[in-house]
Amino acid sequence: MSNFSYLIKQGIKSVWRNRFMSFAGFCVLTVSMLLVGLSGLVMLDCEIILANVSDQNEISVYLNDDADIEKVGEQIKSSSLAGSVRYISPEDGLQQMIESYEEQRTLFENLPYNPVPPTYMVTANDIDRISELTATLTSIDGVYKVNAPMDFAKFIRDIRTAFTVVGLVLIAALGTVSVIIIANTTRLSVFARRKEISIMRAVGATNGFIKTPFFVEGMFIGLISGVASWLLTKLIYERIYDMLYSGFQMWEALGISRIVSFDQLTWYVLLGYCVLGAILGAIGTVVSTGKYLKG
Repeated sequence: MSNFSYLIKQGIKSVWRNRFMSFAGFCVLTVSMLLVGLSGLVMLDCEIILANVSDQNEISVYLNDDADIEKVGEQIKSSSLAGSVRYISPEDGLQQMIESYEEQRTLFENLPYNPVPPTYMVTANDIDRISELTATLTSIDGVYKVNAPMDFAKFIRDIRTAFTVVGLVLIAALGTVSVIIIANTTRLSVFARRKEISIMRAVGATNGFIKTPFFVEGMFIGLISGVASWLLTKLIYERIYDMLYSGFQMWEALGISRIVSFDQLTWYVLLGYCVLGAILGAIGTVVSTGKYLKG
């Protein structure tokens, strides 16, 4: 236990003894995690916005004039794929049409009959399964036509996929760069203390005993970088969040009014940064010391 405490203390002390290289590793980790964190938050907000936009798209379910309206409504609501269900009577439908085409009001008012059928407006719980929902609605007795925004659904799916791929690639690239630079920084630190290490090996110290202080050093730098990244992310994200709400109320129509505030995620972000920083710092240290001490 005393040896373990000694190694922990040595690892923390080595951060200050090699402060130039430690600072370099700290800067690299902080910038990399900051970009990763902001990318993750942007991906989360984009997912929320896309979900909100997709919720505003409704499937029009047109019924036969002799259809049992209540029965059809019950069947629609019983589908697990259906979200909100809204009924529009022929009278309300005609009124909405007149309001949409105000210049043709006289024409609509003089029609010999109401051409608008009973209609249900249905949103999909999962826009990726809108085709399945459309098929279900079409098969209901009393439904003669279903109009679904298939092209828009494909557009939303493509954007979501693109954001996901770009975000994952960015996160993987930044994580890899961080590990490489931390490994090189640690390798320089190991090289600078090569005489000390040689003496330790000469007196019988195991590789594990030698590696532990470097391992602790890498984790400690990672934890500090995590806290710094969290503070920078908080400042940047809150500034952007305030800008969006200060004078861009029109964005509410696109669902941006529902993006998460940093306060809702602050502890998750802090924990994620600290864990990620510690892991990246530790991995970089293990890689570099492992290669140096091999053999």
